[in-house]
Amino acid sequence: MINASAPGKMILLGEYAVLEDAPALVCAVNAQARVTFTPVKGGEFRLFSPALDLPELPFVVTPKGNVRFDPALDPDFLKRLYFFSKIFEFIFQSIDTRSAANRAWRIEINTDAFYSRELKTKLGFGSSAALCVALVSALARAFDQPWSKEELFRMALNAHHHAQGKLGSGIDIAASFFGGYLVYQRIRDNDPLTKVPRQIDACPGLFFKTVFTGTSASTRKMVRGVNQLKEAHPQIFHDIMDRLKKISEEGCLAFQAQQVPVFLKLISDFYQTLKELGERSGMPIISELHQKIADIAREQGTAYKPSGAGSGDIGILFSDDPQKLKAAAAHIQKEGFYPLDLKVSPAGYQVQLM
Repeated sequence: MINASAPGKMILLGEYAVLEDAPALVCAVNAQARVTFTPVKGGEFRLFSPALDLPELPFVVTPKGNVRFDPALDPDFLKRLYFFSKIFEFIFQSIDTRSAANRAWRIEINTDAFYSRELKTKLGFGSSAALCVALVSALARAFDQPWSKEELFRMALNAHHHAQGKLGSGIDIAASFFGGYLVYQRIRDNDPLTKVPRQIDACPGLFFKTVFTGTSASTRKMVRGVNQLKEAHPQIFHDIMDRLKKISEEGCLAFQAQQVPVFLKLISDFYQTLKELGERSGMPIISELHQKIADIAREQGTAYKPSGAGSGDIGILFSDDPQKLKAAAAHIQKEGFYPLDLKVSPAGYQVQLM
């Protein structure tokens, strides 16, 4: 039996700018995606996930490495299996198929930690990336692949990119894979394997608290909306993006140099520039929800920004004073938002044999 897990992510600074090759700051969080592989006989794989409300579903892998579930399943049900199928196919088609001969597994997926039963919604901590990293690392072990850590990371990065329609920077995969705090710069297909995120230490004296807005948002929709601005008004786009990139780069340096007041000022600058990007692109990056939280944060002497694409999902309160942070979180909770008790996960993916 193979157990694999990977943490979620939280972007501290650098949203959108990271898509344009700026360095960004991200950390792993202690919400874990888990995958369990149990060997079965007969050559037929099975997929099972109570968390995703999936009964035990048999599937086969064709000689070309394509995943085939029962085509008689409801189309909406098959659509829910798309992400898993694409990740599995990408890895299966990348291995020496002789190592896969006569091997089949019962695969159980658990992403409960990314879902709030109280709110009946998914929390925006990168569940798909964490699941991808756990699944890829388990598949590598299941089929005895001799990949180095750098090769395994690139496999996870490329598999997720493939499954997501080549959208995104890969920053969430990096956090789930390596854990801890990272400075991440976008990795492209022709980059050498030696290009990996830089792991860094925490910044003493900087405190932060995650807040869930209460609604989920589509990252894909937001990024596509911003890309439309790039196509229609490139000068406006590049002017805003250059400022975001500069702030993100300076913020990464300030964090590493433990310059907390500088970092807090840059968080506020980044928020305002994100707001301008949203207004210019017609995308609600700084939605009314985020604006309300930011107003409370400012009144309490703390800084705030969305974490991720914006609109909904999560944001982060930052302060150099834990008491101010606590007071701001209490005020925000009174207004109907949801401060969360998340911690940074120092470890990335883990694989264990049972």
